[in-house]
Amino acid sequence: GRPSARERPDAWQVALKVLAVRARTTHEVRQALTRRGYPPDEVAAVIARLTAARYLDDADFARTWASARARRGAAAPARLARELRTKGVAGGEIAAALRGLQEEWDPAAAAGEAAKRKLKSLQGLPAPVARRRLAAFLDRRGFSADIVLTTCRRYLAAADESD
Repeated sequence: GRPSARERPDAWQVALKVLAVRARTTHEVRQALTRRGYPPDEVAAVIARLTAARYLDDADFARTWASARARRGAAAPARLARELRTKGVAGGEIAAALRGLQEEWDPAAAAGEAAKRKLKSLQGLPAPVARRRLAAFLDRRGFSADIVLTTCRRYLAAADESD
């Protein structure tokens, strides 16, 4: 079973260890403490203390996380918003993070970077198969239909001409 309160480490220490691994959202820290069997009132107190000490800041987490993911071309705003929602970030904080992202990020260029990486695995496939797979790949990353179509045309134009 679960260790008794005496045998269990302090919830504050556990939370700090969880945050030392990587930045987390309030929701993620709450889940980690709850999974370890800490009572809701103790979890709430630790969350409040972490927030007051600025160890937890969901708005900052959302901005940093979305920016890093977008710079790598890993995802478009629609997917970033979905992922942040699953991490428990509030809608207003997600919207603010994505607004900040618009100033520094070009979705067409990001889709192009992602497509260049994907094309290596599509070499040798028939053009329709390559086009379908590239489109599905970009769609899963949350790029809009226009960007998906434009990117597929741009990077698979040579394949179209050889049909």
